[in-house]
Amino acid sequence: MAIPFDVPTWMACAAIVGGAYVIFGITAFGAAMFTVPALSFFFPLNFVLPLCVLLDVSAAFALGSRFSRDADRGELKWMAPCSLAGAVAGVTALVTLPQQATIAAFGLFLFSYGLYSLFAGAPQAGIARHPWAVISGFCGGAAGTLFGVGAPPYAIYLSRRLPDKTVLRATLSNMVLLSTSIRALVFLAGGLILWDRVIGALLLLPFALGGIWAGHRIQLKTSRETLLKVIGVLLLLIGTSLTARVLRS
Repeated sequence: MAIPFDVPTWMACAAIVGGAYVIFGITAFGAAMFTVPALSFFFPLNFVLPLCVLLDVSAAFALGSRFSRDADRGELKWMAPCSLAGAVAGVTALVTLPQQATIAAFGLFLFSYGLYSLFAGAPQAGIARHPWAVISGFCGGAAGTLFGVGAPPYAIYLSRRLPDKTVLRATLSNMVLLSTSIRALVFLAGGLILWDRVIGALLLLPFALGGIWAGHRIQLKTSRETLLKVIGVLLLLIGTSLTARVLRS
């Protein structure tokens, strides 16, 4: 069974993964925004996407299991089933909606919200759980299967519900674990989780975990307002990336 990396490529990929998961350690999402396009310079997408999903599942499990006691289970109880329903709807929409227009609309929304959150000040917690938990869960699940980016709707909603940054991050990491696990099962059912992807993920996992550890240490020294600004920047970048994807096609 061949190892999928030569040493120089492995070192470059390890640096990319380590840096991306520093961001994940701070915010509990956003690593794939960096890993997927960067690793695509070295490998085809049908290798990169399953590998990155395996890393995301492992990272979200590591972060979520460690801090699951801090998660708001009341939010998860409402969001998780809606996320599963959204994922099913997303698969259906994948073959019925105009793909490019849908991606562009979602990208513009995230860009606009990220811009708003950066310049309008930190969002205040306190919006109603109903119906926003249902909407964010459904939209996050659908976005995960449609675009491979499910966390932004969760982050937007939870940042306006949870005033404690530790609870916010823990709850978000649990939702990311659910979303990425669904995607991993889809790839497994589609025959994309092959041994070379698994070996690649195992070789890069220590660097992902190291990045999470470093990100967690940074997060401990940041205020909730700073954390929300970082989330705003990530939403801005993800929105820009999705819009650019449409313009390049």
